[in-house]
Amino acid sequence: MSLHIESTDEALEELKKQRTKTLAAAISVSVLGVALMGLLLYLVHIIAAIPEDPPMVAYATQEGDNPDIDTPEVTQTTQRPSSSSAAAQVKVIAAVASADVAVVNPDIDVEIPTEELSTGIDIGDGFGIGTGDGDGGGIPGIVSKRCDLNDRMKRITENGGTPQCEEAVVKSLRWLKKQQNKDGSWGGTPHNYKCSMTGLALLAYLAHCETPLSEEFGENVLKGISFLVDQGMKAPVLSLVPQRNEVSYDHAVATYALCEAYTFCKQMDIPSISNLERVVVKAVDRILDAQCPNGGWAYSYNNRINPNIDLSVTGWNVQALKAAEHGGVKPTKGEIRTALRKAAMYCRKNVMPDGKFSYKENGESPRSSLVGVGVLSLQMTGNGSDSAARKGLDWIKNNVKTLEWGKGSGTENVKSNLYMHYYCVQAAMNRGGDVWTSYNRAFRDAVLGGQKPDGSFSNNDTGYAECLSGKSKNIYRQCLATLMLETYYRFLPGTGEGTKNS
Repeated sequence: MSLHIESTDEALEELKKQRTKTLAAAISVSVLGVALMGLLLYLVHIIAAIPEDPPMVAYATQEGDNPDIDTPEVTQTTQRPSSSSAAAQVKVIAAVASADVAVVNPDIDVEIPTEELSTGIDIGDGFGIGTGDGDGGGIPGIVSKRCDLNDRMKRITENGGTPQCEEAVVKSLRWLKKQQNKDGSWGGTPHNYKCSMTGLALLAYLAHCETPLSEEFGENVLKGISFLVDQGMKAPVLSLVPQRNEVSYDHAVATYALCEAYTFCKQMDIPSISNLERVVVKAVDRILDAQCPNGGWAYSYNNRINPNIDLSVTGWNVQALKAAEHGGVKPTKGEIRTALRKAAMYCRKNVMPDGKFSYKENGESPRSSLVGVGVLSLQMTGNGSDSAARKGLDWIKNNVKTLEWGKGSGTENVKSNLYMHYYCVQAAMNRGGDVWTSYNRAFRDAVLGGQKPDGSFSNNDTGYAECLSGKSKNIYRQCLATLMLETYYRFLPGTGEGTKNS
């Protein structure tokens, strides 16, 4: 028997409507699913296409002798970039640039020094170019920490500084701003070491992340760079006194500053300053060509074994080469890494059994003032764990217990010799641990106490090159003291290998 259900017209019409609704719902769900899948794939594609923020990082003529250098105008539409905001943009027109360029300063984390750094004292990856993972790109990590006030203050306080350290640096930079000559240089009579004095001033500004983009100091920095570039285009060395023995200081300090400026301009996409790279390569070539067979450098850049080779000259040339390596400079006269290895060989020959370093190799004229030079040079060449460096660091820890501004006399006075302390502060910071803790206590308050209300530092200290006097000596003292206070955020401590705050 069959059972038939007879459907009325109304029932059929309702069934038809229900089927239509069901079909429409199914189609809607399918369309929505396809849309969601498409959106997901699009987001994956967008995320993959967005580049990661690159991590951003161990320095005199007669007035009116040279005509003023025409300095390109810097135009800013906002304040300079801050690493606290990846979207912060600054437009700048510098030198020969023909278009506005947006500059982004990304976030970055940097390790801090701890007692764990008591072993392994090589300067870490943050001092060199790249991210530390072999990619070879990006701005060195420590540089980003110079460029944001909050990050800078964090580094200062974590490393044993105080807010007064930042205040003192800003006051000093404002004082230096007033001392700049019309041609963009710093320094003056009697011996015209304007290139090295300009280099030191630029290093002080760059250490605080003052670049041609900076709102307050950008014009000063650009004019200073332009002065050195102009000199580099006109002469074989960065010096207005190439006939003097001290040209090997003048050129090295100026090269150090230009290499650091080149790094900032290249890595922060600051439009090219005309001939900057050309002069940088030329200047680094001159240093490489002047290195002596024993690995050191001599007065007058005489590259033969001679009595004028000394550790003091060598230290400045090592700093210049390290800055060049840091910035990825490609010289034509040799390899930077090879030259630094040779320099380390020379420095080892200057260490004494008690930890002092000698002015000349094999123990000739040992000096307390050169301990920091020897240790920092070994650290910058990748040999900070050598026994020679360890001896020097032990001497620093055991002998520099107090630093009194302006007390004592003579180049062997360990309290007030700023040349010595400029190097020792960096060497101690690179080591970290108890060496840095004790040294920080020694230098910080003494340097702060030596600053006058106008931002300058008092002149009753010792340890200056005999060839400096007058305006150049004042600039020299100012810059060394400022660079010491900027050590808190200028370089990575120790090895930079993921240490944690203890």
